[in-house]
Amino acid sequence: MIDLAATEQTLALFVEGMAGRYLHIKATQEFSSRRLSIDLASANQTTDTLLLPDQLDAPSASAYRVLALEQLAYREFGTFGFSLAEMRSRITLPEPENSNAGRASDLIQFFYLCPQPALIAQWFAIAERTRVVARMERAYPGIVKHARAYRTHQLQALDLDLIETIDDLARMASLNHLGATPALLKSLDLTGLVAPILAQLATLSTTTTDVYHSAACAMSIASLIAPYLNEVPANLVISEAENETQEWMQREARLQNWEEDLGQLEQQALSIAMLDANDIEVQQTEDAEGGLRTTELDLKSIQNERDVLQRRIGMEKSAIRDALGDEKTNARSYRYDEWDHLHQRYLKHWCRLFEERLEPQGDEDILALKQAVDVWRHRVQQQLEQIKPLGYQRVRRVTDGDELDFNAIISARQDIRAGQTPDDRLYSRRQRVHRDVCAALLVDLSASTDDSVDIPEPVEYDEEGAPVNLRDPFDDDDPCHAPLVPPEPERRIIDVQREAVTVMAGALEQLGDSYGIYGFSGYGKDCVEYYVAKDLNQPFTSATLGAIAAMQPKRSTRMGPAIRHTTQKLANSGNALKVLLMISDGFPQDSDYGPERGDHKWGLEDSARALREAQEKGIETFCVTVDRSGHDYLKTMCPDARYMVIEEIEDLPEALSKVYSALTG
Repeated sequence: MIDLAATEQTLALFVEGMAGRYLHIKATQEFSSRRLSIDLASANQTTDTLLLPDQLDAPSASAYRVLALEQLAYREFGTFGFSLAEMRSRITLPEPENSNAGRASDLIQFFYLCPQPALIAQWFAIAERTRVVARMERAYPGIVKHARAYRTHQLQALDLDLIETIDDLARMASLNHLGATPALLKSLDLTGLVAPILAQLATLSTTTTDVYHSAACAMSIASLIAPYLNEVPANLVISEAENETQEWMQREARLQNWEEDLGQLEQQALSIAMLDANDIEVQQTEDAEGGLRTTELDLKSIQNERDVLQRRIGMEKSAIRDALGDEKTNARSYRYDEWDHLHQRYLKHWCRLFEERLEPQGDEDILALKQAVDVWRHRVQQQLEQIKPLGYQRVRRVTDGDELDFNAIISARQDIRAGQTPDDRLYSRRQRVHRDVCAALLVDLSASTDDSVDIPEPVEYDEEGAPVNLRDPFDDDDPCHAPLVPPEPERRIIDVQREAVTVMAGALEQLGDSYGIYGFSGYGKDCVEYYVAKDLNQPFTSATLGAIAAMQPKRSTRMGPAIRHTTQKLANSGNALKVLLMISDGFPQDSDYGPERGDHKWGLEDSARALREAQEKGIETFCVTVDRSGHDYLKTMCPDARYMVIEEIEDLPEALSKVYSALTG
């Protein structure tokens, strides 16, 4: 058996190269939607994800490449671009009886317009797979030997029983896909239908076929089978309510067409709005007879049509998101182990982490960050200036220095004797070696960072339960009666965290150290979110400042995967000294961080193990928290007391600089 996790990263690179964009590779168990009632390989994918078996009985790991490429082939060769209107132009179909049929994809609507919807759906899946695989093997001949080896391995594990029933015909089609010869399949046939069905499927193996040929082939095969079919098999049910991924992929392809139509409507509305003739544009176009005709485009009707289409697109996007989950098209995913302290073992590839870049949202928070830099810059830089260089080296042959370079003097004397102009670089000097330091600032973006920095004064009550230390709202001397001014927005923990990393970034820029700024949050082991504001060795620009400003409170605090991912980045940096500074406001917790919800010990033990793993790889770690109860758990989580609890959150920028000085000085 071959594990998907063991080959996932290399498989993701293969898929990215073939698809031209990054796609997540996930096990089918990670997908929350129900398994398909129809055996359609193209259904094992979503917009940004390929779903593959967690384990595969195959001769080699290349079998995963075969399955992945098959799924990509459905995208490339037009399966999801099926249009009911185009199908109607090729064959005659009845009008739909259900007025709500438009909610389903065009392909599902097509199935319902056929006499035997479930039977057509089953054989369309078989026919389309036959067509797509044939197109794939012609387009990518390098995959053929791997595909045949995998199919032969599958075929050898199957028993070749007689083909006696209608259900056996679908099994026969699977055997045909795996490489069983037509002669063998015909020898097992007791129905008399194998030969005509194979003849129909054989017509799909040319390069000129498309998805509509597969649909027509399915109808032909269904017409062969229907006279022998007493009832629809129970396992073949098509329902619009089922969140089958194949159905949603079809609907998303249709959504793209709607968005193109919306773009055209907006262009028309913009063109008409620029005219002054009562919002009417008269277009003269040449008709078929060479004359001119007049077309009036009413701006209001176009705007109404645009608004209706916008609402339809919004509703469809919401429905697709609910069925397939949030898109992660701009993210890359990684899997990490998690430490099970109860059994003293690692849970292999237990967590999935999504890394994505933070994009600037606006200019409102950037101004506040710039002001914070102006306030704290001097104190932080003064602290970091005390860091001593890591070493010095003697630079020779310079025009000015603290010592004579005797080798240079000898060379100069030889030049003079030879009648040549001597080199005047006769000195050497002791020069500071460039600091070879790389730091990662890892910021907790959990929901609790939305809390206010200023804690309100507690209200006191008398014996009757009435408040005693509140101001009288009817007292004329009460400052509440002063002229109303807009209250200043409350400073939150996330605001101070953003300011602190911005100040640190400015100081590290002056120091010349390489550094990265990251945030983390998420919900559940399959959705750990990792945000990149600035990556290692990436220059600091205005976009970086905007990305830091875009750091916002998110969801939960699963520290272990975030620490391990940051450790991997630092380990790959190649710097001599590597530092991981984590800034948090509380202990690690998540919905499933441990066997029982609310089990804090599991998260602490996993985070402690992740920090120890970092230190074993030569990375200096330190945790800074603004949680006043941090002493209770950080002494367990952080090795060698590598932590600091900030009593006053406003001291965070200066505390970070002191910690950094101690770690890298």
